[in-house]
Order: sequence, then structure tokens, then C-alpha cells
Amino acid sequence: MRKPIILLIFLLYIGSGLATAANPRFYIATSWNNKAATAYFPHFEVEFANAVKKEFPCVNTISDSNILTLLEHEKQKQLLGAGDYEEISNIGQAMGCDYLVSLKVQVLGTKALITAFCADTRRSKVISRSMANVVDGSAGMKAMEMVSKELVEGLKKFEICPFTGPINVVVKTERNDKKTDSYAVYCNGIDGLYKLDVTTKKTSNADWKLKKTSRNRVDGSVTYNLQEETITEDHNDCYTCPSGRQGSRLSKETVLKTAKVEGLSNESVDDNQQIEDARAEITFLDNGTYTLKVEAASRKGDLKLRTEKRAEGTCDNQSPPPKSIDKKADVPLEEVTFGPFPGTSLDKVLSQKDTYSTVDPLTKEKSIVTFDFNLKRN
Repeated sequence: MRKPIILLIFLLYIGSGLATAANPRFYIATSWNNKAATAYFPHFEVEFANAVKKEFPCVNTISDSNILTLLEHEKQKQLLGAGDYEEISNIGQAMGCDYLVSLKVQVLGTKALITAFCADTRRSKVISRSMANVVDGSAGMKAMEMVSKELVEGLKKFEICPFTGPINVVVKTERNDKKTDSYAVYCNGIDGLYKLDVTTKKTSNADWKLKKTSRNRVDGSVTYNLQEETITEDHNDCYTCPSGRQGSRLSKETVLKTAKVEGLSNESVDDNQQIEDARAEITFLDNGTYTLKVEAASRKGDLKLRTEKRAEGTCDNQSPPPKSIDKKADVPLEEVTFGPFPGTSLDKVLSQKDTYSTVDPLTKEKSIVTFDFNLKRN
């Protein structure tokens, strides 16, 4: 057995080499109970490498018997026995890989027990498993093929080779609302009327031009424009003046809200660098379909409020100059899921486009959402 310092140098060398690779990386780690079990490892490594490369051409695989010591310390029992996901993540990250494939072979008399799993080191989660209990020898070697295929089959529900490309989402909103309240009033020996009208007209347009650049990361931009006008008219035939006198009075208030926002926020951090606040996630379902979940946030833009007031009648006549207020505002693309659509992680292209509308049950605001995406597998 090599000395620990030599092994450490070797691990750092392999890990640094893997870390520079652009494609998803699988590292195959092995464990055994006696020397006879080690005969299975070369066959598994070849079978798994060929199977995963066939289905996911973008991946790289690596393994080396010198790394076996890494899995032989005390925590290895927890990792392979009880499923210590934190240890899985630590080993995978130490090797600079995205996925850790763990193979354990135990030869007990004439029997060979084979257990294997594949873990996503970034999420510290096992995503595929396989097991075989066969007669040691040729049957065991053949079982290695089955175990390899089952492991790869389990990966088909995950975005192993990233899909990249444009995702465009346009959200247009429109609201035309008028609320009226009225009731009879009486003053000065005459029947009168109180009436309140509130009219709101709103239009907005958010044009999200995004680009999926890796499995979850998204770059891009957004342009958002808003115009909203609210007019409040108050007509009271029995308005009470400060003197106590009552009479007719009409008041009107107009509030105009406009906003313009451009660009994505970049407050998130990845690899010690600020990145744009946009995410896209593809989920592959068991029935041969997938969904695309998208969310993003804009940077802060300009929001302007202009208020005009006017009142005339028995008293309290007003006609002040318009009042303007400048603020900052942002706009989110709240988490939206498109699909499900037919497709699997083995497809070379995932492409869809559609338009649909929604109505807010409270505000009655109507939104028209148009989306299109054309994602190609790396």
C-alpha cells in the first residue's frame, strides 16, 4: 500500500485534471472484501463507460485502483452501508467530479454480491442503484453488464448532458376596471346623491430573453414597461364644509404610474462570482415527458408617480400643481412551469412554443404569456 502522502498527491493531481474538464464527469470508485472480488472491477469499468457514453456522449469517466484507499477508511462503512450522502459529496468534490459511481463486490464462498449506485455529488443525492447476487465466476461477470445497464437506465430521468439554448418569455398584462358606489343623501331639505367612481387602466409588457448556458444557470436580459392610471371621482350633493354648511362638491384625483426596467439582477453568487438571477430546470418524468421551470428577477429600474387633484363646489375648492415622486422598482418572473411535453433526456433537441392567458381572480387582471425555447443537448 502506498504511503498516505503519495496517495494525497495523486488525488490532488487527478482532481485538478478533472476540475478543468468542461463535460460532466463520472468517477468510478470500488470497494471489496477480498482479492477475488477485484477481478470484477475492470469489466465493470469498461461496461459502464461504454454504456453511459452511448446514451450520454458528453460525459467523461475516470477510475483508478490507486484511489481504493479513499473508500477504505471508517466512514466508508457509512457511505456504502447506511448511505451517508455528505460523505458521497465530499469524495466526489475531492475528485472534482459531478457524479460518483460506487461499486462494491463481496465474494462469499461461491456467491458474489454486487451493489452499485450513482450519486450526484452537487446535490449529495443517490440518483440510480443496481444490485445482483449471483454465482461467482462467469455469471458474476455477466451480471456486471446488467448492473451497468441498470445504472445508466436510472440516469435517463436526469439532465446529465446539459441542454442549452434560448428561452424567451413575454408576459403582457391588461386591466380595465371600474368600481362604483352610490347612495342617497339628504340635506337642505332636498334629496341628493353620493357617488364614488374608481377607474383603473393598466398595461404592462415584460420581455424576457434568456439563454440557458448549463444545467441550471441562465443568462440574458429583460425589458419591462408599465403604465397604470387610476382616476377617483367623488361627487357628494351633501358635502359638509368646515363651517358646517352642506352643499354639492365634486373632487377628482388622477394617479399615473409609469415604470421602465431593463436588465437582470445579479445578486446571486456561484464559484465566488456574481451571476444573473435567472434559473431554468428541466425535469424528466417517468411517462416520457418533461417540464421546464423558469424563474428570474430584474434589476431595479425607474418608477414614476404623478398625482393631480382638483375639487370644486360649495367649499374646499382645490387646484394644486401636480405632484411627482420618483422611486425604484423591479419585476420578477415568478416561478412558472411549462409543460409537460413529450421528450426525454436522450433527445438531442427540446423545442416548444405556445401562448396562454390567465385571469387574477381578485384583481381581474388578464395576463397573456407567450413562450418559446429551443434547447439542444451538449
